[in-house]
Amino acid sequence: MRLKSVSFKIAILFLVFTAVFTLFRSSMSGIFSLFYAKNGIPDANIGSIKSFQNIGIVFGLLPAGYLADRIGRLKVLALSSLVIATSFFILILFRNFFFFSAAELLYGIGLALNSGTLLAYVTDLQEQNKIAPSSKLMGMQVIVLNLTTLIGGNIGTWLFGIKDTAPIWFAMLGLVLYPVFIWLMTSFLSFSDNRASSKKKDKYNIKNIVGFFRKRNFWILLLLNVGYDCGTQFILIYWSIIYVEKLGFNLSLVYTLFMCALILGSVLFSKISTSVNSKNLTLLNTVCMIGAFVLSGTLENKYILFCLFLLIELLMGMMSGQISATSNEAIYGESNKSTMLSTISFIAEILVSVSLFISNSIMKVFENLNVMFFVSAIYFGIVLLTIPLIKENKDVRQNMAKNVSKS
Repeated sequence: MRLKSVSFKIAILFLVFTAVFTLFRSSMSGIFSLFYAKNGIPDANIGSIKSFQNIGIVFGLLPAGYLADRIGRLKVLALSSLVIATSFFILILFRNFFFFSAAELLYGIGLALNSGTLLAYVTDLQEQNKIAPSSKLMGMQVIVLNLTTLIGGNIGTWLFGIKDTAPIWFAMLGLVLYPVFIWLMTSFLSFSDNRASSKKKDKYNIKNIVGFFRKRNFWILLLLNVGYDCGTQFILIYWSIIYVEKLGFNLSLVYTLFMCALILGSVLFSKISTSVNSKNLTLLNTVCMIGAFVLSGTLENKYILFCLFLLIELLMGMMSGQISATSNEAIYGESNKSTMLSTISFIAEILVSVSLFISNSIMKVFENLNVMFFVSAIYFGIVLLTIPLIKENKDVRQNMAKNVSKS
């Protein structure tokens, strides 16, 4: 009974922390470019400003993992929200290219500090309480993330219609209060901060990172993330151009339906993850994703293409849950969890940036946007190559079951 109670409290903490942070952060995600344009930044320069966010993410990822493992995960979660809030404050105070770029750089660093930190914290709580990793919980977290992204994006758009700085104030104040919320909730649930073991044998150095390259789970996670992220970048960047400008669908309708498809995919994963083999589910989703991309690049009927787009988003929701669940199992038992996750994200982010450069070159050569559907399908071939490596973490579940029966 006690284990069920603790497991429930861990799940509540994980989902509520995800919801609150995502709600305030995502209220700005849809209006950055609109804000820059309204403040006199030419369209050609907006892309340059946004590139500083990627720079911030890349430079912030490895220090993020180190800090989370050394000083505590909750402290880094609080720091990430304050860094992002500071970036929003800069947007309010200064209105020029230089400060907008600096704000995006800080925003990227804040996102990097948050990346994987909450998952590492929750996985440590599971270990401490002898609770096995939960695919269902990871699926529920993706549902909450997508749902609050939809709500936060609509709040930000609505506030922007009132005043261009209104969504910035909303996001900034919410993120400033987030550290207080972390302290109140962990105190209420009787949880404390955690970090990697401070024993001498676990001392942080470059050998920790090099050691990850010998781990099977490291490569599984890296290849899954690279294949998925590279394969979905095209549709995430160009969906509004393809389905709104080219095919003539309503912007609000497309955004709402594709977010609903993402959420539905997350729900489906949460429902079936405990009864379907992980490898088979990944194989099915990947094959369907490749097929949907190939058909999207081949067919011309706008309504079929729109249905295929929603299918792609639904599959993305399922695969996001799959990757979260695989991450939860992969870092179970690792001492430097945050460092491992941030190293994977660091490498994946660099490879995604390279893939964007390659994709731009391909589009210039073929002068046809549709060719990128086939390129995206090829990227998902990386996931296909990863599937033989995936195996259920039965040892963890069996050990947890023994511990539960003894307690």
